[in-house]
Amino acid sequence: MPSYKTNVFKSHDDEVICYYKWEASGPRAGRGVIQIAHGVGEHAGRYDRIAQRLSSEGFTIYANDHRAHGKTAEVKRLYGFYDGDNYFEDAVEDMYCLTHLIRDENPEGPLILFGHSMGSLLSRKYVLKYGGEIDALMLSGTADFIKGLGHFGLASTQLVSAFRGREQSNETLRKLFFDEFNKKFKPNRTDLDWISRDEDEVDAFEADPYRIENFSIGVFTDILKNSKSLNQKEAFTQTPDELPILIFSGDQDPVGEMGKGVTRVAENFKKYGNTALTFHLYQGGRHEMLNEINSQEVEEDIISWINTQIP
Repeated sequence: MPSYKTNVFKSHDDEVICYYKWEASGPRAGRGVIQIAHGVGEHAGRYDRIAQRLSSEGFTIYANDHRAHGKTAEVKRLYGFYDGDNYFEDAVEDMYCLTHLIRDENPEGPLILFGHSMGSLLSRKYVLKYGGEIDALMLSGTADFIKGLGHFGLASTQLVSAFRGREQSNETLRKLFFDEFNKKFKPNRTDLDWISRDEDEVDAFEADPYRIENFSIGVFTDILKNSKSLNQKEAFTQTPDELPILIFSGDQDPVGEMGKGVTRVAENFKKYGNTALTFHLYQGGRHEMLNEINSQEVEEDIISWINTQIP
């Protein structure tokens, strides 16, 4: 039984965005707020378990379904469809609108931004524009620009969109994204073996009615473009040096290049000035550490880090 409430707000361009809210509970209610940015193809409702755990630690949790995803897409029955000019700019502005809503309801206390996968890239972009709005940053399943797949994918999506437009979907490009990740775990039991070793979690996501793989080409193009730009020196140097950052990932996450890419991201944050970075790389873990067989260990590490930042 979900423990959240859902509501909607209108974003900067009047797009209706659905968001979820978990109220803080327990004797430490009112410690602060955590804002979640989910990954591509999923929705914020999948964060119910960790949100309940964090709310029991005294935090109020907010998360919106990004455009083309979840209950936001359900408003227009257009799952995966995006006809704008810049998906990341729109999604980050949606997150910023949610931050304003959060501050209206919670004017005091720290705000932590937590992003997973695509949401981690959105969160890294958010920090470049609105870093002063948050007090700490958590990044799950984040990535460096995957050199081979990234360059080929970006060139392909740009070429296809030039001929067919950004609004159309493309099965070949969809496979380029998701099937390539799953190849690392042959023989495959499902199309989603790459997300977790926990078969129950994999099966639950495979059956999730809000799971999306087929997106407008513009969404894939903008993910790749921003993955490239956010891993340039300029992006790291523009991130506030003293912003506490927690990065965690599995060393078998194909999005993080089996540990190598995400390690480069952590090293670059330190190299270019961040003095408050914590990095956890979990042995055997795949893409969704919050849904892995050692998810309890991961949750304890998250709580420990938060308690260090917000005693």
